[in-house]
Amino acid sequence: MKWIKSQKGAAALIASMVVATVMLTIVLSVLYVSLNMRSSLFSFVDSIQSFYSAESGVGEALMQLRREPNNFSFNNFTVGGITTATNFIEVAGTCDLPPECQYVPGTGWWGEYFNLSVNHPDMEVNPYPGPTPTPTEHDWYDDIYKTYEQIDASLQFAVSGWFPYDGTVWEDREGFAHDYHFTQHWRARVTAPSNGNYTYTLNSDDDSWVLVGGIVVVNNSGTHAAFTKTGDIFLSAGNNIVEIYFAERHTVESGFSFYFSDPNLIITPWPEGCGEDPECNSNIESIASTTRATRQARYTCNQEIENCAWTELAP
Repeated sequence: MKWIKSQKGAAALIASMVVATVMLTIVLSVLYVSLNMRSSLFSFVDSIQSFYSAESGVGEALMQLRREPNNFSFNNFTVGGITTATNFIEVAGTCDLPPECQYVPGTGWWGEYFNLSVNHPDMEVNPYPGPTPTPTEHDWYDDIYKTYEQIDASLQFAVSGWFPYDGTVWEDREGFAHDYHFTQHWRARVTAPSNGNYTYTLNSDDDSWVLVGGIVVVNNSGTHAAFTKTGDIFLSAGNNIVEIYFAERHTVESGFSFYFSDPNLIITPWPEGCGEDPECNSNIESIASTTRATRQARYTCNQEIENCAWTELAP
């Protein structure tokens, strides 16, 4: 009888140990799954490191990704510790322009007009030993001098006798035959059909500069008689931001003309603040299901901004 009781006691002890082991295993498994689910989006990002570099703090649901290259291709990611197949669904994106940027393509240049005084220290003199590298070194285009904005369908004004302030409400001849001492800034989105060099012709009296993407590509600065420059400007296929600055700083003559020779270029007014392109958002949803969890992540990216984002959605 004692032997039987002893056997029952041993069996009970073994059973208790088995139950404890099972419970411990369950607890550890739950903890493991929980931790893996918490880091599932990070595992997902790890699986696409060859396409993106991720920036995120531990536990954050929002992934900031940098696109290199712009396109991407992969088939699965980790959910709850298990790598599963995914199904990507792209939702139609939107390209919404703010009202101030909604100009009809091909209608010309957005222009700012500034009227200065003969007493300005940079008028009637050229204090620089040579051409001025950039127009932004001066205050000639500050708002304090701006009188109005307008759309100019063409920039082929005149190589001489061009005085846009004569006869206007802003006219101030200061004792001269014309209203001298003024500046202009034009800006446009120039759409090119392909990568290549596009011929231009520029004539100015006095200073002028042409910038593409903020970089000076033509410099015709200095106080001088009408002087013509021709050549090629490289434009990328698609949209390019082209800016032109002009300054009339001397009481002799005034003239300005600029044009591209290729009629296939589409020139659209593009005020400052419009950016290089409209904001186009592409939404892609990724859904993965396993026996343990269902996780979703949404990809949102402004196609003209380097930062894209993966956001984990509720299961």
